[in-house]
Order: sequence, then structure tokens, then C-alpha cells
Amino acid sequence: MNKIANWLIHDHRRYEEALEDCEVAAEEECWGEAVKLFKAFAEELKLHMLMEDEVLYPLLEKESGDPYGDLAELNDEHENLVRLLGDLVYVIKEKDFDHFEKSLKPLHKAMTEHNNNEEKVFQSLGTEAVLLRRDEVMSRLDALNPQSQRRNWSF
Repeated sequence: MNKIANWLIHDHRRYEEALEDCEVAAEEECWGEAVKLFKAFAEELKLHMLMEDEVLYPLLEKESGDPYGDLAELNDEHENLVRLLGDLVYVIKEKDFDHFEKSLKPLHKAMTEHNNNEEKVFQSLGTEAVLLRRDEVMSRLDALNPQSQRRNWSF
């Protein structure tokens, strides 16, 4: 994989692994650890989505014009992930691994599909333009206020 792809997708693999760690803790009935891991995962994912929603997607749209509406689709996928995460919050409180695992599967599937789709979209919409503006992008990312979420995270 090239530098561009690595720079834009490195967090995706880390989030997939974090979700798997949460699942392992729940399977071992270490619910305190599972909740702790889930909260850390959710907080980091919130920031990740904020960075994409407020910086990367607008920049890619400006650079490409998004002729196929791919970024709008990615935004819809974010909404679905937020909904699935919210559902899982309620389930994890029950400390029932079977129910937790059944609720985790759609989240894991949706997250993996979104990550793959997003990586393809980033490549097709011109990640080279983003890489050329890396300093500007990094400055805008650093300036983000995590408290200014436009998404409704009900948990």
C-alpha cells in the first residue's frame, strides 16, 4: 500500500482491532474491561468521524466535486454506525454475551464495509490532492473541537 493510503486509513485497522478486543473481554465475561474498551473505542471513533466529516470529506468534495455522491453515501454510513453503536451501548449493559455478540456483528460488518468503501472513495477522489495539502489538513485537524460534534451521539 502506498503512503497516501496508509496516511488516510491507518485508524481503520486500529478501530477494527479495538472492537475485537472489546468482544474478547465480553466473551471472557470481563464486563468492566469490555465497557472500558468500548468507551475508549467509541470516543476515538467519534473524533475520527469528526475529522472526516469536518475536514477530509469537505476537502475531497472541493477537490473533486464528488461527481457520484460518494461522500454523501459515506456520511450516511457514518449515521448508520452511530445508530449501531448506540444500540450496542444498551446491550453491553445487560452483560449477556450472546445478545452482545449478536448486536456486535452488524456493527462490525457495517464498520468494515464502510472502511473499505471509504478507502476506495478516497483513492478515486484524489487523495494525492489531499496529500499535497497535508500541512493544511493537519492544521485543520489539530484545530478541531471534539465538543462540536454535529452528530447526535445519544450515549
